[in-house]
Amino acid sequence: MSFQLSILKILAGQPHGRASIEVVKQHLAIYYSSGPEWPARMKRIASRAPQLDIFGQRLIEREAGCWIITDEGRKTLEGLELLDLGTMQGQVGREIAHEPEDE
Repeated sequence: MSFQLSILKILAGQPHGRASIEVVKQHLAIYYSSGPEWPARMKRIASRAPQLDIFGQRLIEREAGCWIITDEGRKTLEGLELLDLGTMQGQVGREIAHEPEDE
């Protein structure tokens, strides 16, 4: 599912939410070979939507040679990212609360 989420994220960042399949592949190759941060983030966010199906749920439309993120795809991505942001802020808050005080 993190792979599908990555595709949503890539398309959301393209002009008019549209990209050729080749451009999507290039972005995926860069993101997944640039270190552990991207795959870890996508896996974490995707864990909130285990039934994600970008084509079956019509989050992405297919046209000849390209994919286009739909309005529903943008809303889904935004909602998942907001959930992740809230979770990450909560973790930081808990870590700060548990830091030992200086003596």
